[in-house]
Amino acid sequence: MSDNSSENIQKPQIPYSLLIMGAASRLIGASLRDYHLNPSIAAKSAAVAYRMFGGAGIPTEIDLSVEGADFGQEIIYPENSTPYPNYNNPLIKDISDYRKLKRVNLKTAQRMQSFLEYLRILVEEEGFKENVSGFALSPLAVLGIIRGTERVFRDCLLYPKDVMAALETITEVLVDYAEAQCDIGVGAVVFDILYASQTGLSKELWEKIEGPYVKELANCVRQKSRSAQVHNCGNRPYFDSLIHFTEPDAISFADLPDDCANRKDLKKNYGDQVTLIGYVDTALLSHGTPDEVEKHCRMQIEDLAAGDRFVLAPGCEFPPNASFENGVAIVRAATGDGLRL
Repeated sequence: MSDNSSENIQKPQIPYSLLIMGAASRLIGASLRDYHLNPSIAAKSAAVAYRMFGGAGIPTEIDLSVEGADFGQEIIYPENSTPYPNYNNPLIKDISDYRKLKRVNLKTAQRMQSFLEYLRILVEEEGFKENVSGFALSPLAVLGIIRGTERVFRDCLLYPKDVMAALETITEVLVDYAEAQCDIGVGAVVFDILYASQTGLSKELWEKIEGPYVKELANCVRQKSRSAQVHNCGNRPYFDSLIHFTEPDAISFADLPDDCANRKDLKKNYGDQVTLIGYVDTALLSHGTPDEVEKHCRMQIEDLAAGDRFVLAPGCEFPPNASFENGVAIVRAATGDGLRL
């Protein structure tokens, strides 16, 4: 076990997380492809990033194709970009395929097992223990990978029972997956529930189609005495629906909820119900200067940090090719430290 455990990391004054995932591969000279496919490289990248930048914990999402690949979707793995499904060859090609979807045996699921090994290395060998957060896509997001987002949206409207038959199968696998992550010893499991937003389905339709399934996932994590959390980087997410169905300890987000006009509304409406994780503009992280990023962060701290239950973080993954100086700017805003790379 490494001597450099999470206990040696300086605690922030305002909790923060850089959500550095794929970008961390640059710190050890690895390609993104190796990061996505090699759990040892992913774990080494995450450990180096955490020891360099600190923060409230270690996020561990590898890419959004993990679960879909194990269901049988063809995935393309570029050398220095994010994996993506072959959109010309979806696993679910027509409506009848929803009810033919087979349950995956987690023990033989190559990519999910690789992710579990990544978590195990961080928890056991690197010694970060419960500071590590697990990750899984929501059932409908998995369906988007193996069917195609636009087709799924259409099918939710026209063939909801067929869609939900597939969601039931996917949820059974995701429960096994989430429970395995908990058993490794992570402190939380984060579920990416993108389509509970105006980027996805209407609120009423999302609650009908996916709400019951994400409730089951969150419950299985709580039954393991772990924290159930939500990530939603969609436009105008449905915080009220997400809280109703998942009762999360935290929501990571990139945009204001659909029922909030500004950050002060957000804090007033939800600040006592859930820890808010966000929502530094990832486009600014990609193209802005460190001073611009720090100013942006300080405005968020002013509106959202009072009374705790706030973690300053990007609205989604730290952009893989963004300057780490902009990550340092987040740290400076949160800690008041004059840290420079």
